[in-house]
Amino acid sequence: MAKPCRNCAIIFFIQSDLLAADNDSHPDHVDDYSPVRHHSTVEDLIKSANTCSLCSAIEKSWSLPRLLAKFPDIKYEDFGSLELTWKLTDASSCGRDVVCNFLSGDITAPSHGYSDTFKLTIMTCRLESRTNQAALWSSSRESPANERNRIIQSWYADCVSHHPECAPSTFELPRRLVQIGSDKTDLRLIDTTVETTDKNTSYATLSYSWGLSRPFTTTQSNIGSFLNSLPAELLPKTFHDAIETAWELGLRYIWIDSLCIIQDDLDDWRREASRMKDVYAGSSVTISASDAKDSTQGCFVNYGLDLWENDGKGVVPMTVAVRGKLALEIRVHQGDIRRRTLDSNLSTRGWTLQEQILSHRVIHCMRPEIHWNCHRKYHTESQFTFDGARFKPFLSKFLPSHATAAEMQRLWVEWMTDYSTRDLTVTKDRLGALAGMVQYFGERTGFKHLLACWQETLIDDLLWIRCGDIIDPSMSLPQVPSWSWLTRACKISFRFYDRVMGGLKYVAQDHTKIVESSVYWTGEPMVSDFSSTNLVVEGPVMQMRLRIDPRAKAFNPPYMNVGDEVQDFSDHPMAWRCAGQFDLEQDREDDLFTCLLVRSVTPDYEDPLDGYRLQETFILLLPVPTFEGMDYRRVGIAMIRGNAPKFRSAEIMRIRLV
Repeated sequence: MAKPCRNCAIIFFIQSDLLAADNDSHPDHVDDYSPVRHHSTVEDLIKSANTCSLCSAIEKSWSLPRLLAKFPDIKYEDFGSLELTWKLTDASSCGRDVVCNFLSGDITAPSHGYSDTFKLTIMTCRLESRTNQAALWSSSRESPANERNRIIQSWYADCVSHHPECAPSTFELPRRLVQIGSDKTDLRLIDTTVETTDKNTSYATLSYSWGLSRPFTTTQSNIGSFLNSLPAELLPKTFHDAIETAWELGLRYIWIDSLCIIQDDLDDWRREASRMKDVYAGSSVTISASDAKDSTQGCFVNYGLDLWENDGKGVVPMTVAVRGKLALEIRVHQGDIRRRTLDSNLSTRGWTLQEQILSHRVIHCMRPEIHWNCHRKYHTESQFTFDGARFKPFLSKFLPSHATAAEMQRLWVEWMTDYSTRDLTVTKDRLGALAGMVQYFGERTGFKHLLACWQETLIDDLLWIRCGDIIDPSMSLPQVPSWSWLTRACKISFRFYDRVMGGLKYVAQDHTKIVESSVYWTGEPMVSDFSSTNLVVEGPVMQMRLRIDPRAKAFNPPYMNVGDEVQDFSDHPMAWRCAGQFDLEQDREDDLFTCLLVRSVTPDYEDPLDGYRLQETFILLLPVPTFEGMDYRRVGIAMIRGNAPKFRSAEIMRIRLV
């Protein structure tokens, strides 16, 4: 039984006191951190890690490698003196057996004026408790199938019985479903438009990654036989696991895309892809093969617990004695356990975002334990439940039952920022993989859709900036106009215009207005080609020379020199006033741009930020000659600070963006 160091013992004392209290504790502000005493330098913690299990876990998970990679001039013999500061949340208990809190650390390099933050989740269970008898706690191994099924069944039954907001929100069945017989291998495909099926029929959905291994599919040549019988022996392991889980929950139907959509029939694919909103919103539960890289690995992938060294997704188990009498079983997770689903393999795939958002209940089959989330609760297999204030910050992956238009817009921005980081096997699917979300969001808000933007919020939507690396030109969508962020298959952000304001209050003023906007499709929106797009705006325009300063290329976004100005670093280490990013290039040889002022921001407080009272955000345009005159193509975005408007003498122009 391990003995913690003096600093880690303080953390365990806090948890043991709560366990000894033998009741639930739900702090009002679960994510409020308070300073806690711990090792003050990297060197001290490394020494302690030789004998203290928790310090060893911290050493495996901290952000030191990331900091050293960012500043290679910090030598190995010097980094031991880097400073550490620590914060700890109040402990929360769930029932009488399990306690959880979060430990946050900052590694600071004073000479570089930089700190890097890392976090751990610490779960604690009494050694002799009923919960500790579960395989996950008692032997630090995966739960056997019967125990795992029992846990999932309890979560599902509780939600169905007590969470009306988690019930399916639509009762239009998918065109096809897989019917599960009494022995779980008696399978066939049914066509709900032909066979008489109760509209209230409950079904499960499977969310998984196709990966490089194409799954077993329905085609025009085999659909006739599949309507009689599906060859269970040919189905991949992920499908078998999902079918068994659905059957254990009492569900006799499941929707799996590769089986329920005719994969070599473009018309059928477009028709069914446009109905994703109803497929997942109407499902009783979504079974998510979160860590499987393809359909062959199964839902419950390689549940070994000693995964930390490989991918940081496992746990470090340990047993400690506190005050010489109370024995505790500890599970230390890297990062915030509530974010584990966001770090899964499935959360890197483009199609699965709408599956996660539109579903009302999701079983996350992950390493090293399964999780569940619905609109009201987040359960972990280690028997800790987050709800209320402990879960609310992580609800963005669900459409709320009630939300204002402003709250919905904020959610859309979060979703699209997430979506921009995800991969798609087929680049042209970047539109189709949003179809369900677009339909649902449009119905909820009444907004008019414009290529993953909205007419009612289009000024905000134009202010995106590329945050990720340059993409291969083959991954772009040339038919998408330059003003839409969908033209860029890389991470984007929509909050560039207020980036230096932090959490401070400010007053924003829009200078550009939308004159005309439309998108016309040849068929169903998002899953067909579009026939034309039109965006005409009016705002202040001026010519400006902008060049990325070679000394500022390491910043994201980099800083720019405006005109012929020369930076003076004698009074300020960050003398640049302008920062920006090109959409498709790291730099450009041409440096003269038509600049359209979109928004300006002024701080709503007396002391100006860094001595500047004004921040103007503008998009960089280049002219595109046409038979009718001149259109403009977006090539980047920039922001400039000052005490007087840069665009004071700009000309008001009406221009068409293409």
